[in-house]
Amino acid sequence: MGSAPGRDRAYPGVTSPYAHLRQYLFSRSLPASLDQAVILVSDHAIAQVSSLKAENGKGIWLCGGANLAAALFAARLIDRLIVKVNPFLMGTGIPLFAQTIPQTPLELTNSKTYAGGVVRLQYRVGN
Repeated sequence: MGSAPGRDRAYPGVTSPYAHLRQYLFSRSLPASLDQAVILVSDHAIAQVSSLKAENGKGIWLCGGANLAAALFAARLIDRLIVKVNPFLMGTGIPLFAQTIPQTPLELTNSKTYAGGVVRLQYRVGN
């Protein structure tokens, strides 16, 4: 998870939003994790994620953190994107990546349309 100001407003009182998963919170500003089930990573994010990817087991899910996403993408540590498209225009919002990333081919591997018009798109990131 990325740690941005406003997370408390989005999830008031929730300190472990994905209790069924092993959770890492990447933050340069928090002095400590707010929950013992959440591991705080203050620096060396690329090395930490590289180490996690080398472990046996399931994949890594990045939730939030446009700065972290851009850094991981630049380090070629993101191999799949799942994007949900909602049937309305917000007018503004948080970008998927905080910095410019190189043009990269994506291969659509799955899509699903939900009631209400939300579409979930899953892509494999090209080289």
